[in-house]
Amino acid sequence: EFGPGVSELSSLSSAEDTALLENTRQRYDASHIYTRSGRLLLAVNPYRKLSCYTDKVLEQYKASLQPQAELPPHVYAVASSAHLGMMQNSQSQSVVISGESGAGKTETAKILLQYLAEVTAAGSDLHTRVLQTNPIMESFGCAKTVWNNNSSRFGKFLTLQFSASGRMQGAYMKTYLLEKSRITSQLAGEQNYHVLYQVAKGVPDDLKSKYNLGPVESWRYLNVTKGDRVNWDIFPCQYTELAAAMDAISTVSGMKDGCWRVLIAILQLGNASFEGAGEDDALFADLAPLRAAAACLGCEEAQLTKALCTQNIKAGLDWIAKPNTTTYSQNVKDALSKALYSRLFDVLVEAINTSLMFGGASRYFIGAVDIFGFECFPHNSLEQLCINFANEKLQRMFTEAVFESILAEYKKEGIEVGDMSYEDNTQVVELIENSPGGILPLLAEECFFPNGSDATWLQKMKQMHAKNPVFSEDRMNRNAFTVHHYPGKVTYDTAGFLEKNKDPLSQDLIVLMQFSDNEFVVSLFKEKPEAELKSGTRRFKSAKFVGVIDSFRVSLNDLVKTLKETKTHFIRCVKPNEVKEPHNFVDNVMMRQLYTSGVVQAVTATRKGFPDHLRFDELLNRFAMIIPRGQAASGGDGCTTLLSLAKVSDKQFRIGKTKVFLGVGVLDMLEQKRMEYIASKALSMQCIARMYLAKKELRRLRDAAERKKREEEERIRRDEEERLRKEEEERKEREEEDARRAEEERVKKEAEEKDRQERFRRARQLSFERKTAKKKREEAEKKKKAAEAEAGKAAEEMEKASEVSEARAKAVTAAEEEVQVSEDYQKKLEAFQQDVAEGKANDEEMMNVAVVSDIGWKNATGSEPAAEDVWAQYDFKCAVSDVLEYAEYLGMDIKEDAHLLWIADEALQAPEPQGWEQRLDPKGGVYYYHP
Repeated sequence: EFGPGVSELSSLSSAEDTALLENTRQRYDASHIYTRSGRLLLAVNPYRKLSCYTDKVLEQYKASLQPQAELPPHVYAVASSAHLGMMQNSQSQSVVISGESGAGKTETAKILLQYLAEVTAAGSDLHTRVLQTNPIMESFGCAKTVWNNNSSRFGKFLTLQFSASGRMQGAYMKTYLLEKSRITSQLAGEQNYHVLYQVAKGVPDDLKSKYNLGPVESWRYLNVTKGDRVNWDIFPCQYTELAAAMDAISTVSGMKDGCWRVLIAILQLGNASFEGAGEDDALFADLAPLRAAAACLGCEEAQLTKALCTQNIKAGLDWIAKPNTTTYSQNVKDALSKALYSRLFDVLVEAINTSLMFGGASRYFIGAVDIFGFECFPHNSLEQLCINFANEKLQRMFTEAVFESILAEYKKEGIEVGDMSYEDNTQVVELIENSPGGILPLLAEECFFPNGSDATWLQKMKQMHAKNPVFSEDRMNRNAFTVHHYPGKVTYDTAGFLEKNKDPLSQDLIVLMQFSDNEFVVSLFKEKPEAELKSGTRRFKSAKFVGVIDSFRVSLNDLVKTLKETKTHFIRCVKPNEVKEPHNFVDNVMMRQLYTSGVVQAVTATRKGFPDHLRFDELLNRFAMIIPRGQAASGGDGCTTLLSLAKVSDKQFRIGKTKVFLGVGVLDMLEQKRMEYIASKALSMQCIARMYLAKKELRRLRDAAERKKREEEERIRRDEEERLRKEEEERKEREEEDARRAEEERVKKEAEEKDRQERFRRARQLSFERKTAKKKREEAEKKKKAAEAEAGKAAEEMEKASEVSEARAKAVTAAEEEVQVSEDYQKKLEAFQQDVAEGKANDEEMMNVAVVSDIGWKNATGSEPAAEDVWAQYDFKCAVSDVLEYAEYLGMDIKEDAHLLWIADEALQAPEPQGWEQRLDPKGGVYYYHP
């Protein structure tokens, strides 16, 4: 049923906005929530379940040759039109779903996806996997807000890939601007992401017990006051359904346990509170939540505490742990929670794409854009600016598609139409994105300045756009500015803009996560390949800064570019009231949305204009069956003849210079006639096909014996090939087994040789120490003999100088003690060498005898035997062993390049590179970082 009023808004008897509003009200009251206007579908959120989404209804639109003309307006009709247009015109399609928050965009996108998956991939594994992405993405990406119980807090562009025959081959999605700030704080009456509640309530008991998982109201991040009840009916699915959906996608199923642990860690971090406040040194009040978070993240509690509460600072040669303030540590802890969730979300999307994406080249696609609705709150920040900018860009594209491109085409072809006024938001788009001077480019630039701040950024904007009509200062708040968006004015508070764009996360925490014992956590913080050095080392990191808005602008521009390359369909979602109630149609709420969404202007343009246009040859070739056989037709006159034969009135088309312009519904009517003609020819085609099949069957019967013989010969040949193949496989397996054993033997021998060389190196080190000790012992002997001679002489002169005699006796005693120490050392050295020879010496004993140096960048070297000679020849500032080992690190040959060792000595004394800092990883290793 088409319902009351008119289903095509261009057919309204009056062009007044009140007539449009009344028509929408009549249809809404009768549960007909869809109305169309040319390429645009108007969808009113009913805030209740309707009966227009049954399998029976879906089959009606699926079976229709041209649903836009034959059936009532529906999301199914848009999906069917997109699929049909893709097949008939060999052109990819896109559907842009937009509207305010709470208008029903996410549900509309689900219905669109349901239809396309059912029609083009029913019964396949791909069909199941595509539909199972909905509960996953809604759980991880949606949350309850003031306006919407299931509000998408991210943008999504879902692309369905099709073959030339129209069969779905795969899918992939790209996401935009996940609202990370929601993880750590929500407005009153709002909630965190659905999945955190699902996990807190539904994870298995063993995980609850292991990680001390309490009830939902016990978690600070979940914004549930004690005594309140969570309305579980608003959730798109419960924990068991979410787990089942993840199991249905193989690449996601293996991540499930890792996801739960990361989400539990986030909840525990939220409950890890501090004793002090403000500038007090950070100290956790209760270590139990931190202990559970560390266990989930695969790191030690002490390491996590240190990374959250202190900063490692290099002071000379020493490392100092500087305590953080409580405020700073609280921000660091919240930043870790947000980073964990956003990285988990990205990895989850990547895994879904891996499962759904078609491996080969797909000929066509249908894309669906589900972008965040326009937002205006009492306090608006960077998130709202980006969201509203995305809506401005899509509104600009809508204006170009519906108004500007059509008017330009009319002018080019010499077609006269009435005045078509529309709202142009070009100034707002340019204010935000134009470079230089735009709001976002200025913000990105300010982040590069060492002393850049929110205040200096705002001051530059005020100077740059003082006379811009769509930009104004806020008189009530000196730290704010106002942008005149197409739906209305929005005031943005600049506090925190630069910090949010930088999106900082402590480097100590990043490294700690990279050293986690949990492989899944490590994968979340794995560095991007393009950020690594060519050598593959992780010691240095790229200094290039890319802010949140930089990547968002690039992604948004790519999206708009992709949409412009397709045939675009528009769905405008509107809400009948602000309180999410069914059967409640508020006139001023609806009228505002009809204007801000461009529906009123679009209806006016459709009534006055001609939305479809084709070249003369396109019209004549595509609908040639309408003109009788043998009758010549070409150019504009031929198009006029064709349309007259199709009984199209003169008011419903215009002939231009090279194109014919068709009024609303004319192209649909012509397509319907074309499909009817094709259907009428189907019987003749079937007869020809039956004759062909009969002849083919006759040939089959005649050739049966010959074919059977060939098949038998082929079977024998295949059996022989199979036998030879198995023999070849067995031979290869034996060779591989022999190679594996040989490799194991080689590895074993290499390990033994490495161990032998290590023992030999240590023995050489001891030999060097023994020579040094021997030299000291010989010097002590000389001192002793000299002392004895002096003592004899002193005895003769005892009577002359008694005080001198006593001093010399003390010298003899000291010399004897030194000789005794040298002899003890020699005995200990000889005993250790005997243990080395017997293979009994262990690392602890070796450290008691030998002096082994380690400066962090090197492995054990073979340069120690040259140390004594080098020490005698060169006056190094650094330890000779350090110089020799760093020289080997630089690629020198100690013997041949001895005269160049001064280079290594000076390099060790050189200061750190400007802008780079030394950092310690959790295992004590040194690496360099450019903040």
